[in-house]
Amino acid sequence: MMTIFQKYGQRFWKLLSVAVFSFFAGCEVKPFDVIAPEFEARSGSAVVSVVVPNFSRGLIQRVELKVTSADKSRLSTVTRNMNFPIHGGRLSVAQVTEITIGVRRFTVRAFDTSGALRFRGHCDSSIVHNQTSLVSVNVNRIGGAADFISTVNLASFKNTSLDSTAVVGLAATSVLDVLEIVPDPIHPSLGLLPIFSVRLGDRFNEDLNGLLTRRVTVQQIPIGTRQFVAHLKDLASNQTTALADTVTVFIDTTRTVDAVFSLEPVGDPSVVREIFTQETLPRDSSVVVVTPVF
Repeated sequence: MMTIFQKYGQRFWKLLSVAVFSFFAGCEVKPFDVIAPEFEARSGSAVVSVVVPNFSRGLIQRVELKVTSADKSRLSTVTRNMNFPIHGGRLSVAQVTEITIGVRRFTVRAFDTSGALRFRGHCDSSIVHNQTSLVSVNVNRIGGAADFISTVNLASFKNTSLDSTAVVGLAATSVLDVLEIVPDPIHPSLGLLPIFSVRLGDRFNEDLNGLLTRRVTVQQIPIGTRQFVAHLKDLASNQTTALADTVTVFIDTTRTVDAVFSLEPVGDPSVVREIFTQETLPRDSSVVVVTPVF
């Protein structure tokens, strides 16, 4: 026996089904229209310049530029090699296009002919849509420090043409040059890199053991095994008297390395002439620019 609730409940569901079917039958079913914003690549460009510091420009073989993000926006690293528009000049430039807008970091690294990193620097600049930014990056030497200690043993001159008195007098008339020996240079004139050149004056110190010493500290020498040569030239000898020695040391960034030269007289006159004619730094100054003729 059917109750009144069962009887009217079945009629209700039948009426609801007919109403739903009629609604959809009268409507045309269409797919959803997806509305999304149109994204536009907003980018700019930059002309980047750097002046390689004044040291034997011919030894710098490659200057590398990297562009990265300096803010919270994302940017794939852009790497370019920079060019020297003026042959033998120190100005290196590069143009980078299609850089996504935002604050960007321009990092420059300069490598010598052996692939050693010599200079590095960076600069942050904002890239604006459809504009070209001029970016100037300053670079500095990188590496470790070395104490170049030049010594002259007065006792070793007893049986030579130079007596100890004459050697002591060298301090007032001589110049000390220290140069780095570059392995496998790309040009014969680039085999020696000037590190420093100082007029000694009376700044040679004599200890109780009869040693004359002079210490010069140089910062930012590229790390790794480096070979150096020291030339002590007597400017009053009419280019006939020179002392020399060569050392090999390992440069790192954790400590100051002692590079000790035991200077001895150079006996070969042709080698003495080469020492006096070797390109060096201006005395107590910066390194000169060397532009070899290939």
